[in-house]
Order: sequence, then C-alpha cells, then structure tokens
Amino acid sequence: MNSASTKVHSSDRKELCNWGYHIIAACSGVDRSTAVVAISYFDRFLSTSSPFAKCALNDTCKLQLAFVACLVIALKVHSVFDVKLNFVSSVLCDGLYDTREIGLMEIEVLKALEWRLNGPIPHDFIDKFLHLLPLEPIHFKCLSFISKALSEKAHTMYPMALAAPSALAFASIFCSLQYMSSASPLTNLSILHIADVIPGLNISNRQVRVICRRMVPLIQEVSCNYF
Repeated sequence: MNSASTKVHSSDRKELCNWGYHIIAACSGVDRSTAVVAISYFDRFLSTSSPFAKCALNDTCKLQLAFVACLVIALKVHSVFDVKLNFVSSVLCDGLYDTREIGLMEIEVLKALEWRLNGPIPHDFIDKFLHLLPLEPIHFKCLSFISKALSEKAHTMYPMALAAPSALAFASIFCSLQYMSSASPLTNLSILHIADVIPGLNISNRQVRVICRRMVPLIQEVSCNYF
C-alpha cells in the first residue's frame, strides 16, 4: 500500500489486482475466484458516475481504498471468511485507512453498484463451457486449472478491465486447448467442438480474438504452474 497521493496509472490497477490475489491466497478456505469477484466490483465501480469513483481515478490513495472496500465486500458476500475491519485497517492496510474510511467506502461502492453483487465471472463460464466438451476427467481438471489461471492473469491487464466474462472464459479455454493440443488428440478435437457448442462465441468474434492475442504470451507461464 502506497501512502502518497499520486496520479493514477494503468500499472496501479495491475498492482492492486495482484495484491488482491495475494491477500486471498493467504485467507484459509477462501477460493481465488473471490479475488476475481473483487476485481469485477472494482472495475464496475470505477466505470460508474459516482463522484467517489471519479475521485479514485485521479488519486492513488482513493483508488487503493476503493479496491480494499471491493475486496472486503467480495469476502463478505462470496466466502465464509470472518472479515473484521480492525484487522483490515491495521494489518492489510498497515494503518493507512481507518475502519470508518473503509466502512464508508464500502457503502459508496454498494450504492454505485446498486447492490448488484452476484454477476457471473469468467470462472463461472469456464466450468459451464468445459462441461459441454467431450473431456476425460484428467483433461477436464487440467483445462479448468489452466483456463482459470489464464483468465486471472489476463484480468490484471488494463485492456481486459470490462471485457465480457463469457468472452474471457471462452478465450481462456481456447488458448489452453491450443497449448494442450500437441500433447493430446482429444483436446485437439475439443478445439473444433467448442466452436459449435457455444452460440455467439467463437474465434471469429472480435472481442475473443483480441483477448486471445493478449493471452498468448501468458500461457507458458501459467501452464508451468500446473505441469
């Protein structure tokens, strides 16, 4: 956490996203998808007309506070983790924000999002899409891990901030299938199959193509964590 108020850059968002993944990984029993939910809240909040969101886009301290609030909300809604604002303030934020500031920002985020907190994330679509493919259990497990890790990595990239979750999921699976196709004829067949089973989403879709191009450099790094 940076205590200095400075102009916001796209790299600030990436650092906050990675910090969120790190925090969630340290929370026992909390799925990494909770961090993805928090990032989704954060991006949606910043795209609203809320004066607090506009302020956060011009001040790194306010930007960090908004992300902390989104992370707290995600933990409260999508996990059983007992969130104590005193702990968030003193430990996670190292005293940079007090409990009142965090609580008030939570309210502002909730108001800006109109309490719409259960929208799908790429992970939800990945699981649904993979069940449509003719995969052996071992391939399903591998593809699920790599595709989700790839979508998480891509989610930290500024151009992906408001990409459709379904398009991110499709692109993640497609890139993962392409990477695995050299090792398995079955996954190679699945590349052809996936183009027919998901209406409106295929590699000719412009948004999917753009996402795939950005994901290609990430696939090697992500797959190394599995194999």
